[in-house]
Amino acid sequence: MSELSKAAESFVCDWLKENNWVILVRNFRIRRAEVDIIAEKDKILSFIEVKFAADSSATMPLEKIDSKKQSHIVMAAEAYLSTHPFDGEIRFDIAIVAGSADEFRLGIYLEDAFRP
Repeated sequence: MSELSKAAESFVCDWLKENNWVILVRNFRIRRAEVDIIAEKDKILSFIEVKFAADSSATMPLEKIDSKKQSHIVMAAEAYLSTHPFDGEIRFDIAIVAGSADEFRLGIYLEDAFRP
């Protein structure tokens, strides 16, 4: 993982904490699947995928979260839940961090962005 990606994830973690989320895990991995952030708030457990979009980039970061990527996130979430049961709402969110390495901003935060 690049330093820029780590910094973008840290930015999202800080934003989530400011909005009363509790960060449970960062970079949860199982086989070839990974969830960037797992967070909880108000009986909601969210598996969050973070993407960085440089202001100079012509690509859309949402396009990178295709059905294959979604299935890997779901696989990792299922593995997490098998050892950490949760009694509440479970959802999959996407955070798009925009800007540059010197100045991040939350471009988009999609709650319940996709369903398994």
